[in-house]
Amino acid sequence: MGPAYRITARVIHRLPFPRSTLAASLAGRAGAWARWRGWAAARRRADPLVWVHAPSVGEALMLAPIIGRLRARAPSLQFVLTHTSPSVAARAWRDYRQVDFLPLDEPGPVTATLEALRPDLLLFGRGDLWPELVTRAADAGVPVVVAGATVRPRSGRLRWPIRRVLAAAHREVCWLGAVTGDDAERWRRMGVPTERIEVTGDPRHDHVVERIRDVGDAVATARAWARGSFTVVAGSVERADELMLARVAARRRSAGWRWLVVPHDPDERTVERLTRLFRDGGCSVRPWEGLGGDLPRDLDAVVVARRGALADLYLAADAAFVGGGGRTGRLHAVCEPAALGIPVVAGPHAPGDRDFASLARGGGAVQASDDATLGAALDAWATGIAQRRRAGRAARAGLDAGAAERTAARITPLLTDTSG
Repeated sequence: MGPAYRITARVIHRLPFPRSTLAASLAGRAGAWARWRGWAAARRRADPLVWVHAPSVGEALMLAPIIGRLRARAPSLQFVLTHTSPSVAARAWRDYRQVDFLPLDEPGPVTATLEALRPDLLLFGRGDLWPELVTRAADAGVPVVVAGATVRPRSGRLRWPIRRVLAAAHREVCWLGAVTGDDAERWRRMGVPTERIEVTGDPRHDHVVERIRDVGDAVATARAWARGSFTVVAGSVERADELMLARVAARRRSAGWRWLVVPHDPDERTVERLTRLFRDGGCSVRPWEGLGGDLPRDLDAVVVARRGALADLYLAADAAFVGGGGRTGRLHAVCEPAALGIPVVAGPHAPGDRDFASLARGGGAVQASDDATLGAALDAWATGIAQRRRAGRAARAGLDAGAAERTAARITPLLTDTSG
């Protein structure tokens, strides 16, 4: 890596960020290399090891069906997971022998961690490639692969000077499984050699189709509260979505609908703001930690003040509103409710999302450009059970599983080559 990147990385890593998710991430990463070295000295087996990196929970879950297939092909493989989001550390991960933060992307921490772990393969989810890690792994003869690779059309990584800074790392990628042909072309523009890119589809679809439904205390509580009423689970709600949702909820109070609202970032201020918006519209509402217990039946809405519960809470839904569609390129995962056969509605910019477009073509998803169209879509599903079921089946049919199998099949020979 060039000196400009290294200087910039060192400066950013040492800036006095206020108390935030970024600050917690940097704090966790600062001592990660020493923890990895300690783990490797005490617990690393002689068997081949795959170092998996997923920045946050979503990417880690997307990789789960790939890990399962790799393990089925080679049961002796051991997997470790690095991440940058503190939310990953809050979950239990059965697929990995160890989970910890990614070391800071600087020569010392990266080299120390590589020497300790001695990975046989470095697997990135989605595309969160760190230049120092990639180039030093390649120098050590470790194959670097990317699964479920995607790049937003307006990503800064496509523009100079970022594209030039990252190009050296991208040239070291041994194999990349792109979600779509457009993604493949963007990765080629960023420096990944054309012959190393293959369009595989999205492993996230495999995950949501195959995942075990966790009907635990929180889900049971939500379903008991929702029973007998038309229930909308509004997932990954962003600020641009909030007012539209609150207005529609206020106008449908007499219909007895239930609203389970899950903010994308459920910090205290966001939960308070959402609760106030629904209350100002006349709804009875309260925050909920999403940990079971009882929810009063007279509540019109609850705002979930917890991360990581959304995928399971969709089990309480008759219809799903997926947040992020208020801005271009920001729509969140529509595949989670679709996998459960739940019809989806999202904001005005939703058709730009490839998954949403696939669902919409079959009638499993509807764009809401304003309060009126959101209300109309939900009215149709609330009053027409047959129509709602058809839309749910169409949403499920819009998913395309198979990417995990294709990805594992391409990765396995790289492991065979390195492990003998």
